[in-house]
Amino acid sequence: MYLTSVFVVLLSIFGAYHLNMLSTSPNVQLATTTATAFMKTPRLRILTQNMFMRPPLIKNNKSDWKDARLDYFIEHILPNYDVVCLQEMFEFASSRRSRLFAAAEKLGFAYYVASERQYVWSAAIDGGLVILSRFPIVAHESLVYRRGMGPDWIPKKGVEYAKIAAQMEGGDATYVHVFTTHTQASYGEVVITQPDVKRRLAQLFEFHEFVERVLPTHRDSGEPVVLTGDFNVDSRNHVLTDPKIAYERDVEDGVQTSDEGAGMMSVLQGHGIDPQLLGPDNKDTFKGKTVIELHDTLRERLGYHPVTFGNIMVDSDGTVRPRETVLTTHQDNMVMHSIDYVMWHNPDADSQKHNIVAKIVDVGVTPNFTPGQQFTQISDHYGVSAEIHFSTEQK
Repeated sequence: MYLTSVFVVLLSIFGAYHLNMLSTSPNVQLATTTATAFMKTPRLRILTQNMFMRPPLIKNNKSDWKDARLDYFIEHILPNYDVVCLQEMFEFASSRRSRLFAAAEKLGFAYYVASERQYVWSAAIDGGLVILSRFPIVAHESLVYRRGMGPDWIPKKGVEYAKIAAQMEGGDATYVHVFTTHTQASYGEVVITQPDVKRRLAQLFEFHEFVERVLPTHRDSGEPVVLTGDFNVDSRNHVLTDPKIAYERDVEDGVQTSDEGAGMMSVLQGHGIDPQLLGPDNKDTFKGKTVIELHDTLRERLGYHPVTFGNIMVDSDGTVRPRETVLTTHQDNMVMHSIDYVMWHNPDADSQKHNIVAKIVDVGVTPNFTPGQQFTQISDHYGVSAEIHFSTEQK
């Protein structure tokens, strides 16, 4: 199936050349020096969502319902947030990303950054990343990872960064530093010694180095940092804790952390890993120059790693069925993976120069179900949402 997908993507690369040349939307729309947009409440609502908007001709089952899902997202989901981070929102050979930008602007999202457009001579498609914001994006940087393996060789996966001005009317401004990423995927059963796992951890090390470089340039003390995206690291250990129950439960069986999940956090924080984790011949530790305090907000707030991909339903008679079958491949049904994240960094929250303290007050999985549609949810992934609360404290 995946070899077929690769062939179809390569075919679309050459067949869609003129479509890309006719696309006119830039990949960045930043604030001008005079731009202002004030928060009506001291809360910033953030969503990260893998959109599963692959280039034309690619589908898993009967249809991916790309246009209908995008329309639903624009009408029913996008208006509920202030900052939206998307993965697999591919621009290549399609006008959907341009349509999203135009619709988002009408809804008040005047600013965005996205993966750079690719052309036929690139032998690649764009990375599919987008950050939309109601509030001014005043700085932007991006990173393209070392090319992926298998089907992931085709998109130029990486990281997009946006520095967003958050200001109440009549108050001082602070900034929120938002990153979004999409890393190397694994196809089929995952064994931690697989080459694609090492490539994924290598990309996460590139992510750490990117954060290590960007924050000293753009961030002042007390300004919150959010790392979002589809990290493709399953943090669930998939150990059934009740021998009387024959299926994996979201909460009770999601408490333990997998070896790769622990390795991901260690690499992102800069501690690195024991090279033997990836096999006896591995020498790479992926250790950073500095250590960054970083929190997996879902795990810390909920106490377990919630399912964000390949969930199940349990009928009243105990029959276990896949929660989503329209978009998800058969082999990914009921895999119960936790691979989408909102990470938080703000160790010096109380030392913000304007006495504005930012705290993450709410975080959770957002399934984004779509009642009444021919598809049951907006993507094969669930989203993850969070709220940042700003308060003024007198010193």
